[in-house]
Amino acid sequence: MRPLSTLAVLAAGILPVLASQPASAVERQPFEVVKGWEVERTIGDTSANPCLMTHAYEDKDDNNAANAVVFALRGSSVALVLVYQGWDFDKEEAVKVPLFLDKKAIKVKTTWIGDGKTLRTQLPDSVVPDLLAAKTVILRFEDSDADFRIPDFAAGYESLRRCDATPANVAAAQPRTPGAAALQAGPAQPTLPPQQRIAAYAIGLSLQRVLKECDVSSTGKQRAAVDARMAALQPEMVPLDAQLRSELKRNGESCPPADKQADFQEILRKFIDLSPEDLVAALEKQPAAEKAPEAAPGPKL
Repeated sequence: MRPLSTLAVLAAGILPVLASQPASAVERQPFEVVKGWEVERTIGDTSANPCLMTHAYEDKDDNNAANAVVFALRGSSVALVLVYQGWDFDKEEAVKVPLFLDKKAIKVKTTWIGDGKTLRTQLPDSVVPDLLAAKTVILRFEDSDADFRIPDFAAGYESLRRCDATPANVAAAQPRTPGAAALQAGPAQPTLPPQQRIAAYAIGLSLQRVLKECDVSSTGKQRAAVDARMAALQPEMVPLDAQLRSELKRNGESCPPADKQADFQEILRKFIDLSPEDLVAALEKQPAAEKAPEAAPGPKL
């Protein structure tokens, strides 16, 4: 079993959905939410295009699978990232697949780069008018189409341009709440949970697997307590659940050996007795030699 004390470090690197820098170095400031598009500014980015826009949703026609579309301007190009819970690409896997906007084929030669649940690419900014007029982004694979909804893209794009044009010091002074346009459009998309809670959830996933698959000592009361803690965390982890499970599986899981049973019992006790924040804080105080050497990198834009 991968040492549970390292999962906090691992989970800290699984930050969705995009980053123009390593995930551990990225911090974003909310700009506004407009008609389902969340526009954010990357703090410290001094380029002409420090902002990105994200539309995340669950597809009721696909067992509530998590989907997301992320878009940013990059000078004379645009960056487009698509996220789908059902994908499992190798890291930096090259994927050549036609792009359609509604029924219109976008005849631009491009290669998509896969990483787990994401595909990303760069396109010339000449595609922007087609995006503004479209309602769906479609990737046409050999066996099926992957459809991504982009409702009210024009409203999100207008907000993105305002964000890019806003000086950093002015953007920092703005209230971190949706503006009037967002209030008219309805409730904001949920934000991602804090890293400590993500790490605690990753630890809980590993505990649940060990309790189910391995010959370890546990009581019915303990297993019920773990399940109750996970049930309380799960609603806020919906955007990350599939990716966390995939990353944990990719990094390898086995059963704790006999000489690590006491360590397992201690982690189990702390997971049940402590809050997610206190759990991760306690694990971070353990000797550095017991921690993972580095966090798993998140998807990049």
